[in-house]
Amino acid sequence: MPQRKGEFITKSSLLKDKKIILGVTGSISAVESVKLIHELRRHGAEVFPVMTDSARKIIHPSTLEYASENKVVLELSGAIEHVKLVEDSDLFLVSPCTANTISKMAHGIDDTPVTSIFSNALEKIPVIVVPAMHLNMYTNPIILKNIEILKSYSVIFTEPQIEESKAKISDYRSIVAEVIRSLHTELKDRKICVIGGSSYENIDDVRIITNNSTGETSIDIATMAYYLGADVRLFLGKVTVEVPSFLKFDKFTDLASLVSKIDVIRKNDTVIVPAALSDFTSEKRRGKISTDRSFSLNLKPTPKFLKVLREKYKGVVVGFKAEYGVTKKELISRARRRMSENSLEMIVANNLKDVRPGFTRVVVIKGKMETDLEGDKFEVAKRILELLP
Repeated sequence: MPQRKGEFITKSSLLKDKKIILGVTGSISAVESVKLIHELRRHGAEVFPVMTDSARKIIHPSTLEYASENKVVLELSGAIEHVKLVEDSDLFLVSPCTANTISKMAHGIDDTPVTSIFSNALEKIPVIVVPAMHLNMYTNPIILKNIEILKSYSVIFTEPQIEESKAKISDYRSIVAEVIRSLHTELKDRKICVIGGSSYENIDDVRIITNNSTGETSIDIATMAYYLGADVRLFLGKVTVEVPSFLKFDKFTDLASLVSKIDVIRKNDTVIVPAALSDFTSEKRRGKISTDRSFSLNLKPTPKFLKVLREKYKGVVVGFKAEYGVTKKELISRARRRMSENSLEMIVANNLKDVRPGFTRVVVIKGKMETDLEGDKFEVAKRILELLP
């Protein structure tokens, strides 16, 4: 389970010992800064807020000082102090960032604490900009040109949410995801496909045959892979947990619909399959079967997805083997059998008796190596990814 630290529930240690400068400018979205600071701290970061005069008219500096537990920079106090702050920090995040500040940064105008920090930070530490403004400003060709100027200097921009004729600030969790991703390169340039959730086979137009699966493991693995810099492709069947907004995904329904996506799946370097895929199907009946009388189903086995995938895909495949109530020796034996049958490079095996909300215990098998992992599902996901061939 996530750990409590003071008033925070710690989500990960991915930003442990990282110092983030947060530049806040004069958008109404400045009111979201407290949520953003808290989320950064939940991942271990220390946050140092810097505000423009316009931002101070929207949210009081004492609020950000309370949230961050650090003094807020409010004045152009001199280049030495700003250089020192940048030298001691790992990343500069400007959120929210107005059209005015974007234009100043693009043209080297240094007349606010935020633009002054930017002048010292550019090309020294990663810079992330989170735009927030009216849509007609965001689509103004001059503003778009200024954004491209900053991108040419490796400044990272998050995509705003376009709603109600406004380019609204990104979801705070998506912003933090980009911060983490900018500071982690373990899986940079690696293309990882994750297939999760449960497939289902129709009995009639209303009822289905399916498996119990929340999809939590697959989403945790995809999230962690994204954090670590991977290019993530996610395919999901039926899930019961929230998918983070920064993860784009495609849906599948029955096994046939998943198999139809193999040509897309095989474009990745690694395919990880925690999905609970249907083992049986039946001939679908039209309409809705009457419940006024008994009826029987003729179930037939579905094709084994890993076998079908392996016939067309030569990259790294990581399978999952879930059992219930077996000994560890038998669990490993069955996992190794599946590994051999499908030519898998790695397999993750677990006894479902050992799984509960937020906690899991697994054995990762790779070649002759067997690694026991247990604890928070999110941290276990990270350790699984660290073991990838």
